[in-house]
Amino acid sequence: MRRFARLALSLSLAALASAPPAAVHAAPAAMTPAAAATEAAYQAAMEGYLYFYPLVTMDLTRRQFTHPAQGAQGAPANAFLHGRTLPRPGAATPWANPDMLRSVAWLDLTAGPVVLSAPDTQGRLYTLTLLDMWTDVFATLGARSTGTSRGNTVIVPPGWTGVLPSGMPRIDAPSAHVWAKNLIQAGAADYAVVNTLQDGFVLTPLAQWNLPAQAQRVKSDPSLELAIPVREQVESMPTDAFLTYAAELLRKHPPHATDQPVLAKLRRVGFIPGRTFDFDKLDHPAKQGLRRGVRAARERMEAAAGGSLRGVNGWQQETASIGVYGNSYLRRALAAQAQPGAGLPDDLTVLLLATDSQGALLDGAHRYALRFESGQLPPTDALWSLAAYDGQGMPVANPLNRYALGSRDPLRYNADGSLDLVISNAAPAPEEQANWLPVPASGPVGVLLRVYAPRPTLLDGLWTPPAVRRDEPEAAAPQDAPAEAPAAEPAPAAADAKKP
Repeated sequence: MRRFARLALSLSLAALASAPPAAVHAAPAAMTPAAAATEAAYQAAMEGYLYFYPLVTMDLTRRQFTHPAQGAQGAPANAFLHGRTLPRPGAATPWANPDMLRSVAWLDLTAGPVVLSAPDTQGRLYTLTLLDMWTDVFATLGARSTGTSRGNTVIVPPGWTGVLPSGMPRIDAPSAHVWAKNLIQAGAADYAVVNTLQDGFVLTPLAQWNLPAQAQRVKSDPSLELAIPVREQVESMPTDAFLTYAAELLRKHPPHATDQPVLAKLRRVGFIPGRTFDFDKLDHPAKQGLRRGVRAARERMEAAAGGSLRGVNGWQQETASIGVYGNSYLRRALAAQAQPGAGLPDDLTVLLLATDSQGALLDGAHRYALRFESGQLPPTDALWSLAAYDGQGMPVANPLNRYALGSRDPLRYNADGSLDLVISNAAPAPEEQANWLPVPASGPVGVLLRVYAPRPTLLDGLWTPPAVRRDEPEAAAPQDAPAEAPAAEPAPAAADAKKP
């Protein structure tokens, strides 16, 4: 491979050396001022749209969640909304997590730091992820990082220089609003215990620490669309509205230190951090370029979606960065589009089963077998589970009320340590039912493998799940023909076949 690369390079250099001087030094035709302005605006908008997409998405998500009209579907700032039960048929969001109860909150640091209190979960797995307004994870609390003991941590806004209470760890947030997402291990049998632990996760403004709880004043936001999904709102915004909104957000939430190149491009069209952006004051070539750039960025996102998935043995795994994106603005925008608020793969890695061992899509009409050889179970420092869904990503009713199967269950292992799982609608033999994952009776089947606190072999792509094999019962062997087989009767004519 290196030899071919060197050969290509040497041929290129030889061609350059033998070219006439005029060809080597010829300059491109000069663009008119209007064309140059349109091109500069086009380039700035194409990159700027990808850059700002997560910021606009996060702010709309925050405003919807904290809006007073949301009622039980949201919560005011600095208060957790807890999911109290695991997903079940008829009461779940698509592809809901069957292993963990979820809690969500938006921290408002505009008036100062907020204390995040966590209970002692006594070893129970939980991961509390903190994301800034750019969808980057900047801190995690929980079993993998800080442990499961009780504690108070102060989340501090950018530029704050006050004094904190003694003994409280400090985490500096990159933005004045923070999305907190907590997952805590649960089962249907221990809801009471886990719900009590959920109540122990509390957010308190530092100014109110050790004071009686105060009622929060919630401001109405009449301009906000609550019934329209955030993604639909973002992707239908006209260019002027999107960039004006983004400029206002950039005044509240500072860019990352490494964002200088894209901000320099935006400056060329009058988009300056800390200032309002007036689209109407631009001349026609700049407006035309900005509109073209936003359209091109949307087309680029559509074309690149799913391009970073790696497929092995019928399973698909994301290979691009998740949770922390650096200057990979396209990747960050795609993640915000698909699942805003994604956590770190070090805490939870999810793999999708796309096809069986023959490359066919899974269908509930068939029975499938998944075999983990001895020593080849999902590599984890916590737990793993396999969950089944219908074609819409919903759990399916079944006689066992079982929607996931994994390391927490009393699985039946083979004598050599291997593990055989059955994925089917029909119940297997009684001795196999401990290892049975029920699926719909027919139609598309979705299967997700979730690995919590995965080990490096999974994160590095050195371990992948085995292929899932279609495992239909074998047809009975034909009987030996008798010595003198009777002559076969002629097939009835079509008209005769209709007779009784």
